Amino acid sequence: MTRLPPRNLTPTLCAKLREDLLEAAKVVAEKHGLIAEVGEPRDIDLRSGFELRLRFGIALPDGTLFEPERALFEVMADMYGLRPEHFGAEFVSNGECFRITGLNPNRPRYPISAERIFDGRNFKFTSENVALKLAGLGPFETGAEGAD
Repeated sequence: MTRLPPRNLTPTLCAKLREDLLEAAKVVAEKHGLIAEVGEPRDIDLRSGFELRLRFGIALPDGTLFEPERALFEVMADMYGLRPEHFGAEFVSNGECFRITGLNPNRPRYPISAERIFDGRNFKFTSENVALKLAGLGPFETGAEGAD
């Protein structure tokens, strides 16, 4: 009997697909002396699909992959009123939770990149807004400045 494709994705199915992809990627990576990493689902639309980031690389001494976004953020955070440990920090804006994913110095007005935790969609913020929200001082009504 032929198995019919699902009409809609579910969070459980998305998680299972991520697990299966990571398992397969690890086999391929080990074959070539590398390690593999699969990111969290992004741009989730349960009616049509989602994205997963797959990375291969040479393991650092601690067994993790080098993250260029984290390295850039850690070097430049002070210039934007943030601290290196703010990479990956979560904050609330307009009633929604966001996670800091990077910093883009080529966007002087909105240099902070963040993803909405609910669906992984990318947004950009001013550094002042993020610094205030991380300090617990910012108004929570102001929302994200723009989607990527």
